[in-house]
Parts: sequence; structure tokens; C-alpha cells
Amino acid sequence: MKEKEIDWILVKKWIDGQVTGDERARVEGWMQADPRRRRFVEQAGRYYQNDVPLVTDERIDRAWGQFIRIQHFRRRRKLFVAASGVAASFLLLVGIWWLWKQEPVPALTETSPVEIAAGTQRASLIMSNGTRVELQADGQLRTITDRDVDVLVDSSSLSYENNAVTADTLFHTIEVPAGGEFHLTLSDGTKVWLNAKSRLTYPLTFHWNERRVRLEGEGYFEVMPGDKRFIVESRDVNIRVLGTAFNVNVYEDEPVVRTTLVRGKIDISTVADTVPRVLTPGEQAIFDRESGELDVERVNPDLYIYWMQGRFVFQNSPLRDIMRTLARWYDMEYEFADPVVETIRFYGIIDRKERVKSLLDQFEKTGKVEFEYTGKKVIVKNRG
Repeated sequence: MKEKEIDWILVKKWIDGQVTGDERARVEGWMQADPRRRRFVEQAGRYYQNDVPLVTDERIDRAWGQFIRIQHFRRRRKLFVAASGVAASFLLLVGIWWLWKQEPVPALTETSPVEIAAGTQRASLIMSNGTRVELQADGQLRTITDRDVDVLVDSSSLSYENNAVTADTLFHTIEVPAGGEFHLTLSDGTKVWLNAKSRLTYPLTFHWNERRVRLEGEGYFEVMPGDKRFIVESRDVNIRVLGTAFNVNVYEDEPVVRTTLVRGKIDISTVADTVPRVLTPGEQAIFDRESGELDVERVNPDLYIYWMQGRFVFQNSPLRDIMRTLARWYDMEYEFADPVVETIRFYGIIDRKERVKSLLDQFEKTGKVEFEYTGKKVIVKNRG
């Protein structure tokens, strides 16, 4: 074992008093090399008793806020932390970032990658006559014409700007597959970023008294101000704005629909209740599909748009939700061998370009789960 490396599972066993003689010697030797390491392990031991974290919700929220602020200044430094409630994981949210801010987190052992690729810039454009055009990051700049409307396509986006209003109402659809993302600029200048497994249908030009599009999946909108109200409709909710920036998550396999306002002002209504609720910056509307209720909460909007910056953010997220998110981006299948594992919760900020196995190895370091791989399928098992 190299001097600066340590297995977190081994440290956890040391805290629980379950190490063998050889393992105890390894941990003791690692701590003796630097007093900060011993302070870290002692701090970890004070937070855990019988595998249950002695951390209040208030302290977790406060530490998470500090952690997020640090990420704005240290975007190149990866630090993964995990914590759970009753089924507590070892990696500490509270304390780990400041105990180690003077020394990089010990290196993890390299493992062979599993051939499940991270997502890329790609999508399909379905034109008004039904023709499908595959859009990929091939580095080529080209123009696609649908009747009299020109669509400028580059390596990662397309644009409908600088087109005259057409007499006919033509519609296009962008489909982003699992393992993809894409960006487009609508004819009014509104910019849209689409996440994996998303679909947006829109007119090529807006010549009615409103600008209406339909979204499935997840999209971030920067709406160009104008006299015509901009409307994002979905199966469950409708969002109306004039000029603002917001994120909408309406994946069909999610139990709730989340609309997060970054700046500006929007109102949102459901299909069942057309009376709109008004959101201000930093608020999130949460529509529960089972109960049919729409609630509004204060949130940190940065957490819900980090996917555009190439990061996953998990905040006290159960593993079943995490795996559902990962499956979209990596275009993989997964299966839980033990339903108990689905409820373990984690905190973390992870690079979306990370290899699948390297990413999931971070979860295994908690000592709670392990993963097996069969082609593009991941089996999630209970390690306890």
C-alpha cells in the first residue's frame, strides 16, 4: 500500500473495531505518517456509532451549502462524498472537505473500465415531412432546408435564427437518445439545452400570438424576451413566461415533475388545476404525479442545472433515483439484486464524463453496495 493511499472500507472497519492485526497495522501506519490523517479518522469515529451517523439534518444542510460553494472555486477538483440516514454510509459529508482541503484525497486504485460509454452530443432531427436526420458531433457546419426555412447545424447544436416568418405552420422535433445531449436555438433566439432521453417539439417560426413548445424529458430554457408569451407544455404541467431562465424535469419514469426557476419569473399550472402558481428566482415547483398536488419550495437552483456543466449532483438521493439517472446518460441497464439497497442515500458531485466503473467504484467505497457487470447491464448488490 502506497504511503498516500488508504482504503476507506479499511478505515471504516478500524472505526468499528473489526480490523485484523495486519489491517490495524496498515491503518496505524497510514495515520502515523501525518497527524491530519489521525485527526480525520478520529473525527469520522465521532460522527458514527453503530453505523448510524451522529449528524443532524441542520448540520448536513449547512455542510452541503459550504461544499457547493467550494465547488464554484474548485471546479477541477473532484471530491465524492456519501451519506445515508438509518442505513449510513461511511464517507462523511460533514467534515471531510475541510479536514482534507490542505491535502488531496488519497488516490483510488485503478481498475479496468467497463465498456459503457458516457454520453455525447447527439440527437435526431425529425423534419416536417417526417424525414429523420441524425445530428452528431462530427465537426461539420452545414445547412438543412425544410421548405423555405434554413436550419444551421454545427458540431453540437442547431439554430433557426434569421429566417423569415413562413405562411405554413411547420413543426420540427428534436429527439435526444439515452447517452446524448444537445443544444438548439429557436427562431426567436430562445436557447434550449436538452438532457439525455428528451424530446422537444416546436414550430420553425413563431407567427401566432404565443410561442409554444412541448417537452418530454429534461430541458433548460433561456427564453428570449418578447411580446409573445413563451409556453412550455408537457403531459402534466404548463409553464408560461415572457423572458427568463429555468429548468424543467418531466421524465415519464420520475414520480415528480420539477420546474426550477434560475432568473426571471414564471407561472406554472397543472393539467388538472389551471390556476397558475407564480415562481420567483430560487423557487422550485414540484408536481407529485400520484397525489396530483403542486408544491413550491426554496432551493439552490445551481444544483438542478449542473448537468449542463457536465456534472451529476446528488443531494441525499436514494440509490434507485441515482441509477435511473445514470442509466439515461450511460445508456445502460441496471437491476437491484436486493431491494434494500435501493433506499441507501448518497451525496455527491461527479463528472459526467467519468467512466461507469470508475464512477460506481466511488459508491463501493462506502462499503454498502457492490456492482457486477454483464455487457451493458449493471447488477447492484448489498455488500452488508
